Amino acid sequence: MFHRIHDSFGEFDFVLNKGQSEFKRNVNSCTHIVDLFFYKRGNIITIQPEIRIKEHQIEKIYRSVSQIKDRPYLTLGNHLFEIVKYIDYGIEINDSEEETRDWLVKDNNNINKLVEVIPRYLKETILPYFDQNSSISRVDELLNKYPRELSIHNVMYPLRANIAIIAAKLNQNPKFDELVEIYDEELLDAEETYRMEFVRLKKELKL
Repeated sequence: MFHRIHDSFGEFDFVLNKGQSEFKRNVNSCTHIVDLFFYKRGNIITIQPEIRIKEHQIEKIYRSVSQIKDRPYLTLGNHLFEIVKYIDYGIEINDSEEETRDWLVKDNNNINKLVEVIPRYLKETILPYFDQNSSISRVDELLNKYPRELSIHNVMYPLRANIAIIAAKLNQNPKFDELVEIYDEELLDAEETYRMEFVRLKKELKL
C-alpha cells in the first residue's frame, strides 16, 4: 500500500521510512511525521494512523532532563481522527471515553479505498495541522490553554506538562509562573521519573 500513496506524500516532501511505517519531512525547526501502524489479527489488518510534530528546540531541552533516554515522546500529535475532531469541530479537550477507531483491512477493496482516502486526509487534515502548529508559540498556546485538562494535542499528561512548560518559557508566556504552580500540583501523583524530570527542568530553565 505504501508505494501506492508514496507520490501523494512525496509531493509535499515527505520521505517514506517503510521500516518504521512512517512518512517524515523536516520543515524549518520541526519534523512532521505521519505514522501508519499495522497490526494483524487473523485475516484482518488494523491500521492505526497517527500524526506528530517534533519541535527541535523544545525537544532538545526535554532530552537534556529526560530520566529515560529511549522514552518515546512528541511535542504535538495524536490519532488522526482525534486531530480531525480538532480541525473540523475545534475540540481541544480530550474527555471522550470512546475508543478512537482505526482502519480495518479485510480485502483488496479496503486497500483500494484507503489509497483514495489517505491522500485526502493528508490535504484536508494533516497538512493544515502541521502548517498551523509548527512553532513554539503555537505549542505554548495549544498545550497551556487548559493546563488542568487532558489536551487533544498531547494526551500523555506528565510528558505534556514538561513539554508545555518548556514552550511557555521559550515563548515568554506572561503566565509562566502560574503555569509552573499548576503543573507542580498536577504532577504530585505522577510517576516519579516525570516528577524528577520536572524538577530538573525547573533548574534547567533557571526557576
